[in-house]
Amino acid sequence: MSIIRQSSSLQAFLGPSAVNFVEYAADSIRRLLPHVEVSSWSEGSWESAGCTWTSTGRREFRLTIAIGERDEIHSRSLVANVKRRNIPGASSVASEIIDSREHDICNLIVRRISHVLSSSSAISQDDVSLKAILAEFDEYVVAAHIQKHHDLKLPVSEVLGALHKLSEQSYENKALTFGCVLDPGNRQIVEDVTFPEDYLSSKRYKALSDGFRTAYLISTYGQVVDFIDLDRYGKMKLSERNHFPDWAEPMARMSRGGRCGIALSRQGDILVFDEGTLRFTYRYGQWQYWNHTHLIKLLRDRAKAQGVQKKVLGRVVGAIYRAALDVSFRRSGGLFVVLHHRHSLHEIVRQGDAVTDGSRRGTDASFDAVFSGKKIQFTSRSILVELASLDGAVVLENSGKIVAYGAVLRPKKSGKLIGAEGSRTKAAIGASNYGLAVKISSDGDISVFHEGKTFIRV
Repeated sequence: MSIIRQSSSLQAFLGPSAVNFVEYAADSIRRLLPHVEVSSWSEGSWESAGCTWTSTGRREFRLTIAIGERDEIHSRSLVANVKRRNIPGASSVASEIIDSREHDICNLIVRRISHVLSSSSAISQDDVSLKAILAEFDEYVVAAHIQKHHDLKLPVSEVLGALHKLSEQSYENKALTFGCVLDPGNRQIVEDVTFPEDYLSSKRYKALSDGFRTAYLISTYGQVVDFIDLDRYGKMKLSERNHFPDWAEPMARMSRGGRCGIALSRQGDILVFDEGTLRFTYRYGQWQYWNHTHLIKLLRDRAKAQGVQKKVLGRVVGAIYRAALDVSFRRSGGLFVVLHHRHSLHEIVRQGDAVTDGSRRGTDASFDAVFSGKKIQFTSRSILVELASLDGAVVLENSGKIVAYGAVLRPKKSGKLIGAEGSRTKAAIGASNYGLAVKISSDGDISVFHEGKTFIRV
């Protein structure tokens, strides 16, 4: 959706290159924060750039992009409001507060746009210059937010840039992985050797850490102060309120106490952790901030059913969400379906594929006995990932009971595809007419379907 009106005086003043810059840069809110929505932008007289709460309840804030200087004849402002995504039927979630980090990210976005367009000379920049700024725009915002949030002195943008370079290299014919923990509480300084430039320019040091078991511990000024075994450094167990891919738990644990953990995976993903939780990811050329609490509440609202306590349903949905994260970052793909009514099982699952089907024989019947009566909230994440990797779907009652795995779905209410979607998407759309369907693509995207439609994708 265009934020600058066609044939407006502002469009004429900015010119095509600057208009494209504003459109793409402002859309970074959608790219970075899939949990919020932005109202239509309106044009008005010049105001200072920034982000202000519209009420003490912190459920909405006002964004202002300042174009030009205050006293310039063509100076104007673009204004919009941001609130939680309005998901039909999930009013309790849509009215929740927006967290301070989302507020800060939006503030950085509008201030960055306003800084670039702060004067007529900047607005008249050539297309090449503006495209160069756009190419790094999202990462600039992410790096600035991390640096500010953790009060770090070394440039986080340099760390992220170094990891991008590593992702394009290999060592002994294997893609490089890497891990570092930035510790703002450690203020050690050595002026002649700094991280990342001096270390990651050397093959021996850039291949030394894997980010899963080992990592560099970096002071706030960029000094390597230790090389650590992540498993031994922090043993305190994380709670269900912490969210991360299972393989990254050591790095997640190490990210507590104000520290920031950054890992480069073999697939070229960059993962950023703090306080035991995955906060940012860079995958397929796009950065994203993760608000896990909001996403889980959205799922819980959608999976509501009579006869199931809210607390139980929260645990069921939480287990599905954590398994979906694991499958996503493993790139194996999968499909989970939570039925609204247990009696609709054979409305979607082929006869003979459900655990309770008496026609199952041999290894199927024997393995069914292993899962007889088991619930997803009491099943280990590793096992759930393996079940999800089977061809077919994992189907659950809303109490969490596993009623099918590796199941072929043939919903009586079939799904309608848009574009060239695959069979897993078709199965998810159809199954969502009977409950909640969480589909994880082999590319890592997590899509949630309800009543035959996608209602969120991360």
